[in-house]
Parts: sequence; structure tokens; C-alpha cells
Amino acid sequence: MKLTSPDMASVLTLDPSAEGKRWWTISTCPGAGGRPWQALFDGHTPAEFIAAYADALTGITPARDQTPFTALKDAGWTAKSQSPRFATSPDSTCEVEHFADDVSDCWFVRTSIPRLSQHPLWGAYFSGETPPHLISAFATALADPAPLLRARTALPLDCSHLVAATSQGIWLSDTQRERQISARVTSVRNAARRAQRAAAKSSTAPAPNLTPKPGPRLTR
Repeated sequence: MKLTSPDMASVLTLDPSAEGKRWWTISTCPGAGGRPWQALFDGHTPAEFIAAYADALTGITPARDQTPFTALKDAGWTAKSQSPRFATSPDSTCEVEHFADDVSDCWFVRTSIPRLSQHPLWGAYFSGETPPHLISAFATALADPAPLLRARTALPLDCSHLVAATSQGIWLSDTQRERQISARVTSVRNAARRAQRAAAKSSTAPAPNLTPKPGPRLTR
């Protein structure tokens, strides 16, 4: 699947068959002008985070005048003193790094189970030319403590001890509720009709002949 912005400046691509885990790509279109940039997201990246990035790209959400690390620090993330371009989430499951030297300039987001770094959950990548307000929008969604709505069966089993899950009922619309009531009434009516037909059939059936038959006559 590929979506192109109305101004033909950026494109979103979803390719689950791509090599590696990077299913989502948001980048500038060739010939769009300016320095090209690219954002890559693994297939298991929460959709809410990608949506926050896309909303900032389309201008649905206002751009905030803050850096990605400001959003993370305000949410209680810890920055390493020896590396001001590195922040870790309070539960140590996610790391955000801004890597920059004379050759490269890019952002990495890595999530994994603590003490099991060889088992990553998902990751994201932003090239250095990515507009800062887009990365800030992603970082703000990433650090948001609001719970994410998921089915219980969709939770990773190996990190269930890190998840605080709460059950939530599903509210039905008036139309859905009326359909459920109608279906229940119909089911009860059908069951009552079957019971009435069975009772009527048993009442009209001929009674069995209980008169004893005469036994054989004995003769001398």
C-alpha cells in the first residue's frame, strides 16, 4: 500500500513483505525539493505512535515548540549524563538515541525486554533531515502514560510482567443493543413455538390400547 500527499512531497508505504522488520516507511518523494528525509517503523510499532507522526506530518496536530528529548524528560525519562543524546524510559524497556557525527545524523528508537536485549520488541529510525516537530510528535506519543487499548490475547507473553492490564467493557450503540435484544426475543419465541408444537403433537397422538388380550383357551 502506498499513499502520496496532495502536494506530492511525501509518501507513506506499508509493505509487510519487506525484508527485515521495517514495514512502514514515510519519506519525501523524489524531486520534492529540499533535503530528503525518511522514517522507518517496525511492523510491531504501536499504531498510535505512527498515527501521531502522520498527524503532525499532515498538520492535523499543531507543532509543539519542543525537542524530542524535552518531551521525554518531561515524562520522567532518564538521560545519561555522559550522553545527552540518549534517553531511557522509566521501565527500561525503551531507548531513544540521537546519533550524530561528521558522517551520520539519525535517530534510533529501540524497545526490548530488560536483560534480554537480544529479544527486541520493535524499533524505529529517523534520518537526520527529518523535521524535528515530526520526531517530537512521535516522542510525545511514545512517552504518553495513557493506556493503549489492546485485546488481552494480543499482549506479548514474554513481557506480561511489565504490563499493567485492566479490563474494559465495550459500550454498544443503541442500534447494536436493539439488534441483540431482537435476536434474543426471536430465539425465545422460536424455542416456545417448538415446545408448543411438541406438546400439541403429544396430546393428539392416539392413546395406546391397554385392554389385555384374552389368552389361549385350554381344551381337553
